[in-house]
Amino acid sequence: MNGVHVRLRLGRERYAVPVDHVLEVAEVGVLSAVPGAGAAVLGLRNLQGQVLPVFDLARVLAIAGDAAPPYVVVAQHQGRLAGLAVDQVTDVEVLASGTEETEAAHLSGAVLEDGQLVGIIDVGQLFGALARAAA
Repeated sequence: MNGVHVRLRLGRERYAVPVDHVLEVAEVGVLSAVPGAGAAVLGLRNLQGQVLPVFDLARVLAIAGDAAPPYVVVAQHQGRLAGLAVDQVTDVEVLASGTEETEAAHLSGAVLEDGQLVGIIDVGQLFGALARAAA
């Protein structure tokens, strides 16, 4: 895995996803409801002929986010795809060095950039949480 990350915003917080796990960024678009799905599941979206489950990433991470995130980061892990609804994608670049450990369940670490903490999402842990959120 390289050090390049897709950086995003959820409410007032900043996060980064390793670019190796990101296929594309798109608008949330039209979602179809999933009856009986967990509260973090926003719905299903047709993305280039493929059915994509879309999750409210702020809700999965248990943080305050904007009411209706307008963007979806299409992430992949071990052959599975998921849409992560986010407020904004800010850039794609190498994160600052000096990763600090964190006890947050879905983060592999954090870095301090320009006076702001950026949480680095552990995609494997996140996909496990998404599977639980869909149930």
